[in-house]
Amino acid sequence: MVTVENGIYPAIPLDAGQVQGWKDIPLREDDSLDPLIPLGPLSQEAEILMTSSLYFGEHSNSPYAENRNKLEGSLLTLFARQSVIHRLLVAEQLLPAGHHLLVFDAYRSYQVQKSLHDFYKQKLREKYPGMDNETLESETQKYVSLPSMDPTRPSPHNTGGSVDVAIVKLDQAHEEELLQIRSHLTDVHLIIAKRVGMEMRLSATMRRHAKMLDFGTAFDHGGEKSALAYYESKIAAGEILTDNDMLACNNRRLLFGIMTQAGFQPYFAEWWHFNAPESQMGAATAGLDYATVGAVGLDESNIAHENTRLKIRQEALKLQREGDLAVARTAGLAIVRTALRVEILAAIRETGDPKLVEDWPAEIIAPPEE
Repeated sequence: MVTVENGIYPAIPLDAGQVQGWKDIPLREDDSLDPLIPLGPLSQEAEILMTSSLYFGEHSNSPYAENRNKLEGSLLTLFARQSVIHRLLVAEQLLPAGHHLLVFDAYRSYQVQKSLHDFYKQKLREKYPGMDNETLESETQKYVSLPSMDPTRPSPHNTGGSVDVAIVKLDQAHEEELLQIRSHLTDVHLIIAKRVGMEMRLSATMRRHAKMLDFGTAFDHGGEKSALAYYESKIAAGEILTDNDMLACNNRRLLFGIMTQAGFQPYFAEWWHFNAPESQMGAATAGLDYATVGAVGLDESNIAHENTRLKIRQEALKLQREGDLAVARTAGLAIVRTALRVEILAAIRETGDPKLVEDWPAEIIAPPEE
């Protein structure tokens, strides 16, 4: 056992998240019972969850923020099934004081899934030119599931039933600041302009001051060190871990502990990936007979939410570029838009670049260099 502040977390079982034949789990779908809903900013149900849309390149820590790495079809908003979001909120509450979930990815379109899969497979082919296609595909699918348009065999993220998460920690002063902002956001009568301004301040507190726990690799590291039980295997083999490795091991135990307590199923090859038992992979890991969430697309309300987020982001980036000129240009605009611009400007002046992240290491998903 390992004690992490106020919680006691067991060692991760060596076979945790091992799964085979999950694509053969039958589906009994009813999307109306478990809809796709947004996380993070402007979400009615999960506004308190911190999101950083890695594949969109939302923040500066994302390698996909560079134009040459842009992924067509990626979304600014993270969406997930309602059951997934409810479990994430439970997991958030299980964390020790000052610790928070950071969600990097959830629902993923077929287009993004295909881009990630093909990129990893090509890089693997370049690294091992003699590897046969069957082995290439098998190794690739440890880290990026095969994109599928077969409604009976969707990739996990395409169902909205999988999430990629890490844990970040704030010092006491900035934790108090965060809690104060959250308390303001609970006001159901808060106008949209004020809400956007408060959310920008909340994001800035996390982006500038929340440090990601050391898990031994960056997020999306595409090698064996990312395996959930990597450090547990070393311990089982009688190896004495360094202090840094033991820290990473303990942090993985913490994440594994709170996510499984919240009802998620782990995945053996990635410490950050967790599945809902309603998904095929999650059902197979949990030993269930069938899954209830299959491939899904965005509905009209999801699309409207994404468009609103994009418009606010574009406005914020434009105002940041304009600087003091933005104040003069605000005059004469419609009252609603003026109020929004004033709140965004005030937030930018207080907190700076809305894309800047001080920490949160992440990599392009690819085979590791030797």
